[in-house]
Order: sequence, then structure tokens, then C-alpha cells
Amino acid sequence: MFQRLKDACRGPWYKKAIIIISLLLASFYPIYKNYYYARGTQQYERHVRFMEGRSEFFNPWQYRILCPLLIESAKWAYDHSIDKLIPAETVIHFDEKKAEDETAVFQSQLNNKETFIYLLIFIAFRLALHAAIYALGFALFACFTRSNWLVGFALLFVSFCMGNGAHNSDLSFNTYMDLVLFLWMACIVLYRKNDWWILPVTVLGALNRETALLIPGLYFLAAAVMRPEGKPLFGWTWLRIPAPRVWGITLASLAVFFVIFFAIRNYYGFRPPDLVSVHQVPLGLRLLKLNLLSGQAVKTYFEIYGVLGMLPLTCLLSFRYNSMLLRIWALPLVPVWLGVHLIGSMAAESRYYLIPLMLVLLPMLLEMIEREYAGRIAARRPA
Repeated sequence: MFQRLKDACRGPWYKKAIIIISLLLASFYPIYKNYYYARGTQQYERHVRFMEGRSEFFNPWQYRILCPLLIESAKWAYDHSIDKLIPAETVIHFDEKKAEDETAVFQSQLNNKETFIYLLIFIAFRLALHAAIYALGFALFACFTRSNWLVGFALLFVSFCMGNGAHNSDLSFNTYMDLVLFLWMACIVLYRKNDWWILPVTVLGALNRETALLIPGLYFLAAAVMRPEGKPLFGWTWLRIPAPRVWGITLASLAVFFVIFFAIRNYYGFRPPDLVSVHQVPLGLRLLKLNLLSGQAVKTYFEIYGVLGMLPLTCLLSFRYNSMLLRIWALPLVPVWLGVHLIGSMAAESRYYLIPLMLVLLPMLLEMIEREYAGRIAARRPA
């Protein structure tokens, strides 16, 4: 699955150095945007509230437990290992100061041992998520183009999109973990790995975010495609009834998802989502109007453009020529995903659209570039 990535990294030392520097910059850039242009400095307070069972927006934040528990496990491991051998206060001078603006709050967090350690863990965790996104993204994009340069450009584009999708967010760990899990599912399908891996991916997804319900669904749709890659097929001849194994894995994954989904809510106690206090309007048509037909709409349009650009319209033009796998994934992921977030969230928080961007829209564009290039090469050959 990562052979193309390994091959791309081979070569002289300066080539490897450039790749490493590029990946570091691409990984740190979204984090920088989160801290200085979004609400990254609020991550510590939100994490503390989560661990105390009092998230400011209890439902669904309090039920997205995977990333907070991973972070708390890393903090526990640090306290019982590194901190006992080399206490941070013996090598760093902490001088606590109170501040209010974002830059000063960030500086004050550096001057407090507890928040400083959490800050390091937060950044390390986001870097790890970015590394997984870029590695899995490379593997995914490589299925749709033979050019490593195009794949590298697509990953650079993803870095800018993640930086642009920082509006009104903290470090949004569950969003980026969600992206990792969807990319993992896509690579399992495209590289024909043991599809029982869909089950643990769904388990992690259920612990992380409710959108993971789509993971077994997309896996099932992929199995219903007669030819997931190659030349486009028209009509309905590309459909097939998935094998019994696929049905079993899908049903088992859905069952596990719902068991975890309800078990978490039973543990914390179910609370209806109090979206009115967050969005000032109830879900549905009034929130859709706020997102699209109000003063908020200007922000919504440009924030979405900052992540998706013109790709939805561009890929609409190429839709009939794209491979069936991308087409069958695009149907739920693009219009349905956008529609749900328009009526169920503040659509200007454009980080939500990174999943359709990486899973469908960018592969569609890469596939069409590859197809056009191959056609031009064939046209130049003598008859």
C-alpha cells in the first residue's frame, strides 16, 4: 500500500531533506492557523471540561471520546515516565502570567507546567494525525495517477485546505481522526486488503465521531461496483450484489457501531443536542437560511471556498467520465454531506468538508488529469 511512497522517498540525501522539510511545513501550517487565527488556545480548557464531564456543548462533543482519552493516556504516560526522570521544571523556568488576547494566552500556557505539557501533547498528536493523513492520502491519490509530482501537489493542496478550514475551531482532533479513518477505509478497498479491517476501523470511528456510520456504508457501496477502477461504465451494468462476506462485515460493523454509540450515551447520560444555544436557531430550514441566506452566508460561502474551491463544480463536469467507485462514493459524500452540514451545523466551519475533498473530489480531479495526459500521449504516437 505504501510502496509508491517508499519509492518516492528514495534518492540522494538532499531529496529526502526536501521531502522532510516540506512535510514538516505542511504539518505545522494548519496547527499555526488553528492557534493564531482560530481558537487553538481554548483546547486545554475544553479538554479539561471533557474529562470532568461538562463539555460546553455536551451533545455530541462529550460523546466523542477517542481523541480525549488518547491524549489523557499520553499525559499519564508522560507523568509516570519522562516527568519522573527529568521533571520539566528542572530544565524550563515557568513564570505564570495571566492574559486575555490569543497571543498572550498562548504565551501564558507556555509559562505553566501543566498547560505546557498538554500543549506539547496536543501538537504532537495533531502532527501524528497529519502524518497519517499524508501517508494514507498519498496511497489513495496514487491509485488515480501515475505521477508522484501530482500526488505531492495534491497533498500540498490538502495542507492549505486544512489551514483554511480553521474557522471557529479548537484543534479539532476528532475531525482529523475522522479523516484518517475514512482514508484508511478507502485504502483497504482500493488495495484489496483483508476487508475484516473495516470492523476495527468502524470501532475506532464509533468512539471518535458519529459520522463514522458512513464507513461500513461506503465499504458496502464499493463492493457493489463491478469494476472499481478502469474505464467508466454507463447504465446499470456496473452494479452487482455483494458477496455474503461483504454483507457479514457490513452488518457486523453496523452492529458494533450502534452498540458503542448507545453505550457511550448510556455511560454519560443522554442529553438532547442543545444546538439553539450554539447556533441561535434550531436545526432545519431556519439554520439552512442562516447558513445560505443571511449575513452569515457571506462567511459561509468563502469559508467553504477556502477548503473546496471550485472542485465540486469541476468534478461535476467530469462526473460521467470518472471511475465508478468515485462516482458511487460521490453521491452520498458530496451532496448529502454538504446538505446535512448546511441544516445541522454552522456551515462556515469548513473543516467538515475535508473528507469529501480527499476521498472523492481530489481523486476525481487527479483521475481526469491522468486520463487527459494519457490521451494526449496516445494521440502523438504515429499510426
